[in-house]
Amino acid sequence: MGAVRRALRNVDVTPTEAMDILSWAQDELPAIYERDQTAYLVLGSYRSPYIRRVRSVSDRLNRRYGTYAFLIGDLDDIDVSRLPEFRVKFHLTAALADYITTIIEQDAGGEINELGKLSETEYFRKTHVLPRGYRWDTESNLRDREDVFAAAAQIEAATGADEETKQSELSKLVDRATTAGIDVTVDDLTEWLADHELAVPSYSWVQLNDFRLFELQDRCYPWLTEDELVERTDELPGSPRPQWEE
Repeated sequence: MGAVRRALRNVDVTPTEAMDILSWAQDELPAIYERDQTAYLVLGSYRSPYIRRVRSVSDRLNRRYGTYAFLIGDLDDIDVSRLPEFRVKFHLTAALADYITTIIEQDAGGEINELGKLSETEYFRKTHVLPRGYRWDTESNLRDREDVFAAAAQIEAATGADEETKQSELSKLVDRATTAGIDVTVDDLTEWLADHELAVPSYSWVQLNDFRLFELQDRCYPWLTEDELVERTDELPGSPRPQWEE
């Protein structure tokens, strides 16, 4: 009920509504209460074709020993018409799950709001993000000039940032590259961007900052192809997969 209060910003819940919510949790989330189960809440876009990859991650996690991975959309409705049902579901499942992972492929949609909730709440500590096409940005992940150029392309493609901000970020990127022992200048990056067409996802500036926050916490798992998504999913913490699969 603490999670419900957070969801509703302390709006009073009637005794009947409280009973309906608790009954729903007992009926829909029994595996979360199992002490020998590792529960994984999987978030992402439910629109096609994104939902297929969200389910792919959930299915892959469920191959592990003692793991219960699930989507909020697969749970029955709560019979509380007066209350914002999805908020209640989100906070209940996020509070009870052992881990949360979210698959990001675009700069719009409900999963963007979820990303903001996860990065700014107590759920942050157990969350891992899998952004498609995100390029490593911190010094420890910049290995050569190609990595720096790719990160520069991402900055250039970002929405919600003016030219002054982008130039400032390119300068900071060069500083990080220098720290990593890579010889590159802002002029090099600007010239390269002018000569190349950008083929990277266009994320918002807010998203890129959230990705970087998770990256600094070693909980960001970028991917590009579906094979890479499977590999990144296998790197997530939790119970191992059966040995016969390896």
